[in-house]
Amino acid sequence: MCLRLTYAEALLWKQHAAKLVADAKAKSAKIPCDPLFESNPRLSSLVSEIDSIKKRHGLLIERALIFAINKLRHWQAAKESIQVTGGNAHLDCLAFNATTRKLYVFECKRGHGTFDADKKRAIDQRLGNITASIGAHVSSKGWSPSSTEVFILSFYGAKWKSKYPIYDKHNVATLFEPCIGRFVTDYMEHLEAATARAYSSELREAVMVSPARSIFDEVDEAREPPQPDVLFTEDGASFVARQRDK
Repeated sequence: MCLRLTYAEALLWKQHAAKLVADAKAKSAKIPCDPLFESNPRLSSLVSEIDSIKKRHGLLIERALIFAINKLRHWQAAKESIQVTGGNAHLDCLAFNATTRKLYVFECKRGHGTFDADKKRAIDQRLGNITASIGAHVSSKGWSPSSTEVFILSFYGAKWKSKYPIYDKHNVATLFEPCIGRFVTDYMEHLEAATARAYSSELREAVMVSPARSIFDEVDEAREPPQPDVLFTEDGASFVARQRDK
């Protein structure tokens, strides 16, 4: 199956990547210089900016994934909040296929580095509370799933001992469609390169930016109409003739 984006949609996600860096720079400009870097205020800004980008990086990938899932036929996905014992729980993604009646409940993590024991226990406890309450929640939406899978999606592949399966960017395609895997990996690659380029001139040693270019690097706001669609398949991404609205 293929995932098809209009040129405007692809451009929007490219702009979101640029905004990730721009917002971090704007935020750091309002933060007083850390005393550790009084002799070089720019270092203080860099530390603040990079930390902000890291914190928001995984959330942007998560948003892009939900957008892509909703592009697939029969699938719908969203971030939601549900009632559990003792209060509410946040769902990073609740995805349902109206044809197969598969229900996915999963927590997204950037998945770089390690978590301490308390963090791991908290993840499993939260997912356990969600598992116990998800039936009533989906029934209220009018869904009657034939199967429910609760798991963790660790984008960069960090694994830890958990009661729940842990997927990553390489096998997310097995959950949905190969085109979803291609979209996620291409967009992650674009985010990495865009961030590296934003700071490469400020460091003493050159930053190595991968020569590989994702399809998002080829999306240009100045491109004259008619603009093509962007098609993601198992084998890659490419520009194709625009699909006319029916």
